[in-house]
Amino acid sequence: MRSLAPDCYVGKIIFWIVVFFLVLLALRMFSAHQTKRERQEREKRERAAANEPMIRCGRCGVYLPKSNAVMTETGYGCGDANCANRR
Repeated sequence: MRSLAPDCYVGKIIFWIVVFFLVLLALRMFSAHQTKRERQEREKRERAAANEPMIRCGRCGVYLPKSNAVMTETGYGCGDANCANRR
């Protein structure tokens, strides 16, 4: 019966090292893709928020996004309890 030569062990070790680094490379590429997609979604949300019209509060004069404004008897308002004290 023939015993395995040391060269065979070296070949197996090199094979598993290559497989290990290929798996690491694949995980890195997947992570980079996820990060890029999240950054694009965040930038898209920020651009949408930046394009929202600003409304001036009728009581204190503060500008705020229209989605945050509330209707009051004087028009749009900021909805803050201390709104009239800011003038």
